[in-house]
Amino acid sequence: MAEEEAEASEDGGGGGKSGSKLIIIIVVVVLLLGLIGAGAFFALSGGGGDHGDDEGDDEELEEEEELGELPGAIFPLEVFIVNLGVKGSFLKAAIQLEFIDPEPPPSIENNVPKVRDAIIRVLSSKKANEILSIEGKEKLRGEVVNAVNDTLGGEDVLQVYFTEFIIQ
Repeated sequence: MAEEEAEASEDGGGGGKSGSKLIIIIVVVVLLLGLIGAGAFFALSGGGGDHGDDEGDDEELEEEEELGELPGAIFPLEVFIVNLGVKGSFLKAAIQLEFIDPEPPPSIENNVPKVRDAIIRVLSSKKANEILSIEGKEKLRGEVVNAVNDTLGGEDVLQVYFTEFIIQ
């Protein structure tokens, strides 16, 4: 019987040691997963070099605005279909306006009909042979920029993009 008690105390003691080893292994695994997760978070969020410094972000935005690195807002217009100067010729053009500022001017929403009218006047004054060449399209682009800027009463439009241009 003494032998059985000795074996039982050894098994009980051994069971406690294996249980504590299991707990230690689980804690180590959880800590490693936490470290890996934190490393992945910092790697994906840019390294965490800011440390919450919002003033640095504001300074970067001001520098980009001064240098003109922020892209201007793009404002798409509905497709234009106009008669050209030669009878029986048509132009279908999709136009997008790029503004100087990152946000389009608030007046553009209210002035879309005026802007469209100005563009239609410019487009319909052209003949097909005038706007078929690259140089003709560049000249037309400049005329549209000027017409839109005159309509809006400023120099807000930086560039005009023809995203569709079909002459028939």
